[in-house]
Amino acid sequence: MKQILFFAFFVFFTISTAFATEPLTIWIMPNGASPQEKLEQELELFTKSTGIKTKVVVLDWGEAWNRISTALNTGKDMPAVLQLGTTWIPYFASRGELLELNPSLSKIDPSRFVPVSFYTTHVDGDTSIYSVPWFIDARAILANERILKELNIKANDISTYKGFLKALKKIKAASLKLDDGTPIQAYAFPGRNDWNIPHNFAPWIWSNGGNFVVKKNNTYQSNLLSPKTLQGIALYLNFVLDSVVDAANLNLNTAQISQQFNNGEIAFILNTSEIVMQTRFQVEDGGLLHSRIGNDGVVVFPVPSGSAGSVSFIGGSNLAIPAKYKNKKQALDLLLYLTQDQFLDAYTKQIGFLPPSKKVLESWSQDSVYNVLVECLKNGQTYRGITQWGEIEGILGKTFSSIWASMEIEGLYSEEKIYSILRENDSLINVALGVNQPKDIISLEQFKTLWSSTLEEMKMDEIFSSEEKMSEAANKNEEKSIVDKKVSIGIFILMLLFGFIFAYQRKKK
Repeated sequence: MKQILFFAFFVFFTISTAFATEPLTIWIMPNGASPQEKLEQELELFTKSTGIKTKVVVLDWGEAWNRISTALNTGKDMPAVLQLGTTWIPYFASRGELLELNPSLSKIDPSRFVPVSFYTTHVDGDTSIYSVPWFIDARAILANERILKELNIKANDISTYKGFLKALKKIKAASLKLDDGTPIQAYAFPGRNDWNIPHNFAPWIWSNGGNFVVKKNNTYQSNLLSPKTLQGIALYLNFVLDSVVDAANLNLNTAQISQQFNNGEIAFILNTSEIVMQTRFQVEDGGLLHSRIGNDGVVVFPVPSGSAGSVSFIGGSNLAIPAKYKNKKQALDLLLYLTQDQFLDAYTKQIGFLPPSKKVLESWSQDSVYNVLVECLKNGQTYRGITQWGEIEGILGKTFSSIWASMEIEGLYSEEKIYSILRENDSLINVALGVNQPKDIISLEQFKTLWSSTLEEMKMDEIFSSEEKMSEAANKNEEKSIVDKKVSIGIFILMLLFGFIFAYQRKKK
């Protein structure tokens, strides 16, 4: 009997020990330079202070959604803590798959975080918190410093959309080339089949007072066909229509565009801030220190202002705990450790994205480049935290991909085609939101008037600018002519004077 009891105790002890020593797993996505290595280094301190081992698993962004969805739904092979894109939070929270964190709010301390970041921790209209901000993706205009210095382009020159457009045309007219003969493009952005498409459109739409969706009478509905949204879309497409962005780029994705920028082949891109930090790390550490862009230098500018000012896209990632995870206390301890100021500062300095902590951001503001991004947070905007956003974002991606396809093929683009695409997908967004299509939708004729007037305004500005230059040149020529006449008269008078003096001297002799 004693032997049986001893054996049972041994088995229980073995199993308990194995369970107790099982590491807490955290799932992350590849962010910046060497995120896994840095995270593992920081977690060593957590293990020393708690005795709890940890394991970092890196999920590729392409597989992350499916892998996370399966784990949260089934409760199998799930992590203790996981990284979620800010737009993913409402979907998983609405399904009851994320642990509610309200009982721990005093430890989390929401006042530590910038408002635009903490908004992403929950579902719009819900007071329950399901995540904690981990890092902020503040998108801005990144520029090749060497090219800007060569052409004497300054911050004030590109502070507005019109100024930015003029600067792009100046770069294009310069016909700059790299040492190997590769032509330098003024501006480029990804096109079809790229998940970043809505993120790239958003700043231009928001900066012109538009939005993808709006809340009316406590109900969200599509705002895709509103005049201000259409103006923002038109101005973004104008980069291609005005030939400052090569239509061939519409076949490229974000990674390809970023690589061209890193190669020194593009003067401006709208992108994440991680490239800035990568230029400060050696190549062997996942950086770009001695690459072409590392040598040329990167400068950051706010999104050029439109009629509603300069509004940057604010995204990023939060940390959450699966609702079905058994050891919730240990998971919470890990989450709180990963989101303390000291850790947030260390990790974001590695990956190049902004920390969400107000206190940490104060020190980041001392960096002249990152200070621009910190300032962008004040007027930055994120997507609405609604459960349907994932589906809506997919619709927007297909919307703009269809538009790119129509612009890429010569002869296919037309205002009628653009209107048809936008109207169809405006309806699909309302279906996703569960609302009826409004009756007062902008008509084709109204659309064409608005669309053409927006694009014509850009052309008229260019014409006026040319006329001003011609007028300035004419004025200079006129001034030169007047000066020349005055000089000629002066010379004539001097000649008469000398002639008089010469004749007078001869008469005296």
